[in-house]
Formats: sequence, C-alpha cells, structure tokens
Amino acid sequence: MRNGGEPGGISNEGNTCFMNSVIQSLASSRELLKFIDSYLYSEISVQKESEIISIKTTTPRPELIFTNALKTLLENVNGSYGSRGKEFSTKPLLNKMPNGPKQNFFSGYNQEDAQEFYQLVMGLLEREHKKMSLSRQVTPEPEEKVSKNKFVDKDNVKDLVSGCEKIGTLGKVYVPANQVDPNLIDSDHKVYPLELVTPVDGVSAERIGCLTCGEVGGIRYSVNSGLSLNLPNNTSYYSSFNLPSLLDNWITPEIIEDVNCNRCGLNQTKGFLIEKLKTLEDGKVFQQFKRRVDAIEEELAKPNISDETFENLTIKQMITKSRKSKQIFLSRPPPLLSIHINRSVFDPRTYLIVKNPSNVSFPAQLNLTKYVAEPQDINMDARLSFRKQDQRPGMASDHLHNPSDSSVSSSESGEDIPISESSTSSDDSPIDPRFLYNLKAVISHYGTHNYGHYICYRKLRGTWWRISDESVYVAKEEEVLTGQGTFMLFYEFDDGFTEDLQNVSESEEEEEPEYDVKNEIEKDDANSLSSGANEIDSVSDSMNEIRPLAYSEEPEADNEFHYGEERVHL
Repeated sequence: MRNGGEPGGISNEGNTCFMNSVIQSLASSRELLKFIDSYLYSEISVQKESEIISIKTTTPRPELIFTNALKTLLENVNGSYGSRGKEFSTKPLLNKMPNGPKQNFFSGYNQEDAQEFYQLVMGLLEREHKKMSLSRQVTPEPEEKVSKNKFVDKDNVKDLVSGCEKIGTLGKVYVPANQVDPNLIDSDHKVYPLELVTPVDGVSAERIGCLTCGEVGGIRYSVNSGLSLNLPNNTSYYSSFNLPSLLDNWITPEIIEDVNCNRCGLNQTKGFLIEKLKTLEDGKVFQQFKRRVDAIEEELAKPNISDETFENLTIKQMITKSRKSKQIFLSRPPPLLSIHINRSVFDPRTYLIVKNPSNVSFPAQLNLTKYVAEPQDINMDARLSFRKQDQRPGMASDHLHNPSDSSVSSSESGEDIPISESSTSSDDSPIDPRFLYNLKAVISHYGTHNYGHYICYRKLRGTWWRISDESVYVAKEEEVLTGQGTFMLFYEFDDGFTEDLQNVSESEEEEEPEYDVKNEIEKDDANSLSSGANEIDSVSDSMNEIRPLAYSEEPEADNEFHYGEERVHL
C-alpha cells in the first residue's frame, strides 16, 4: 500500500483471459512504453531565439488509432489504485484493431491463443509505426535505397550500428556483407541492413554448412520478435526442465544426413577428370577435359559454389552425399525478449495434438551470454564451432566430421537430448553485462490443450503481482519462479534503471474510480469507429462455459469458478 497499492485488473468478456494476460505482461515493459511514447504524440514547431525547434505535445497523433488505444489501456492497468480494485475492459482496444480477433478467438482455449494475440498486437504496433515513419520522411538518406536485399558501402552509413552495439537502440543495424553473400565482390567495405522496429525485435544468425569440406553458403540473418522453445518429446510426460537447458537445446547443432554438397561434388568431379587425363593423349578430348578441370579449379577458389555452377560443371554420376550441420544463435538480443514455451505435442495413441504439462523453471535474471554470437565471433567454416570463442584446438580435424566415426555424440547425430534440472545450464558460463536480462512478466496456462485458463505474474513498482483477469493479488518471487504451466516469459535487458517507489496519498485512495467499465463500453459502442477500425462482436451467451480458475492464495478462491460472466462459489 505504501508503494501505490494494486494495479488495475482487466475484466473477462467471456473467453478473453489470454488477451488480458498478454496486455498485463506488455504493460510491465518499460522499453515498450518508452517506444510508444517516442512516436505517439504530435509535434509542434516553436521559435526559440534564432532557431526553430520541435517539441512534443500531449495530444496523440490521430492516425495512430490502435497505438493510442493500447497506450491508454497500458496506463490504466499500471495505475496506483490502493485497495480499490479497479478493473478495465479490452473492448475499447479490440474495437480499434483493423484486423482484430474475430469470433473464432473466443471459441475455446486453444493453446496458441496468447502467443497469437501477442504477435497480433506487436504486428499492429509495427504497422502503425511504419506508416507514421514513412509519412514523415521527405528526402530519404542514401542508405535508404538498400531496402531490397542489397548491400551498402559502410562509409556511406551515418552512425553505423553493428553486432550488439547499443542494445536498446532500434532502427537499422548492419551485418557484414561477406557473411550474407560469401561470393560478393569487394565485400570488405559493404554491410547488409536489418530493420528493428519494435522493442521485441532481435536478430538471429543461422549457419548451415558441410561437415566434410566446411563450406557455408552464407549466414542467414533474420529479424524475429521472440523465441519459441520446444519441450523434448522423448522424455517422461511429467519431466521437469529449466530455461537454460531449453536454450542449450535450442543452440545444439542439428545434423542433416545424406544431402548434396556442391563443393564436395566438384572436388569429386575434379578428381575423376584428372584421372581420366592421365589416360588420354593430347588432343581435342584431352583439351576439353583440361578446360573443364581449369574451370572447376577457378570455381573452387571461391568461398561458395552456387547450384548453377555445380550443375554446369559436374558430372551427374559424381553427386556426393555428405552431412551438414544446422545451428542457430542470437546475433543481437532484443531490448524486450519474449520466450514462448511450446507445449503442443503429437500423441501417437490418439493422433491428436495435446498439451505437455511438464514443469519449466526459470531464473529471475537470465544470462544470455552463452547464446549470443556477434558477427565478428562467427566462424565461416562449418567444421569449426559456430562461435570462435568456443573453438577447441584441432577442432577442424575432429571426429565430428568423419561419418564413419561411431563416437559421435547424441547431439551431433541429430537425436534429441533429454534435458532436465540436472542438465548443463548457463550458470557457469561467462557473463557479459550487456546480456543480463531481468524477468518482467510470466504467463501461465492451466488446463488442457483446448480448455483452460491463462493468468499473469508481473512485476510493477518493485512488487510481484498475480493477476487473473480482474483478480489482483500480491505474490512472492518464489511463487512466481516455481509456478506451474509456464507458457510465455518476458525478460527485459538490464539498463541499470531502478524503479522509484510511488506512494499513494489518502485523498487519492478515497477518489472515485476514474474509469467505469460499463460506461466506457456503452460510450464506445455509441460512437462510430474511426476510419479503418472494425467492430468486434460481443461474446454470445452460448459461448459461456464453466472455466476453472487458477489456484490462489486467497481462501475464497479455492472453491471459486467462472460461469460465463458470473462468479460461482461451490
């Protein structure tokens, strides 16, 4: 109470707990709120002495319909309401979504609902931000011309950001052109741009290469809005896992057997032709074979052999099967890291998708150092470790690259590794302060794959809260870290910011609620929607169903269920 008391809850409009948990989680992110504030409000030009400067107003831009509605709801649930128990509605937000959830979103408790709604919200934020940014750009800078898979001279880029420099900074980041396209001419001075729009955007780096010759076709850099981690399906149904072990499994190389390698095929063709030349006398056929060998040697001198080159120079009988490794790392983690625990598994007995109920534990502070590979730390030889810092002496000649070696580990043979609490985690890995992330929110799911309830644990003003729709309770960190049904995790990078205590005065405690759910819904329904917004149909009575409420420390909640819009005590 001395720190402001309860935040706001969100009323359940029927089957909307998955939306409520996502909104509460996003409201816990300081980076997301800063991002919205950076572009939401209109600017005016004022004269200051001899120059004209732009200052922001408190008036939201009218074209940012969804962003404004989201910011209003986030501010509402982040309020300090003492013990008054305020609650708000998601309907004003849904009415501003151009492609909002339709009736099928309320048809049941599909395991993917919360994840899908999170992606939808972030996608709409990104779309409105891009529209606003494009409308403000009068004269594009030279580097803006590289939007369509092209490269740019880094000397022409002002304030070039690469690798993990200035984590938290959005906009364009650049990766080495010679890693994206190893055959690019004069690539040392060129870079490839990637656009980070929202705080959940990060960059991943994927490497696929031959374990025999080491050729890598290029590093696949891509922008992602979070990680999705699978639970191993070859373990006990009620196994326990921890987050670092799941991340360890995520970066474990996947071995692909019996695939074509262009370089290995050309080397085999070259050897065959050289042996043939030894049996031929100088003549027309000899010269043809000699020209083919010279052409092959010229291509083999390049870092990468294209499919077209391989088809032109090889002999069909000379196709060589080899083993390739596929591995992925974070190249630049986002300011706000969203982690989805994919609990959907196939049940071979029933031929249905079911939920894996295994427990997943996680730390209050996550060290990502082990899972980040900056561009300058990446090996372009697949026979070597992905990161140069992990390379062992003599690794290129390791047994990993000998297909006949029977001592290959289970991880190198492509088999799933059972991982549990005792598995190797990142606790003993080196710590880079840039990659320390603090837990901000957790979404948990109770029930089966198609039926259940979402709740949210979130940290606000230094206090952990357990929020189940409109029910808001104080929680201990131990309860948060040992909860069941972990479905989504939100970690924010540690920028050294410390939350200040916000006391609420007695007069503020006695104030009437500023936001009435019923009045706001009626008012919003009465007004015509802004341009481009679609009406969301209200949930029909036929959709009401008994829904078990997650366990609460409050005694009265032990026997409490939701029945449609009502609360029933058994």
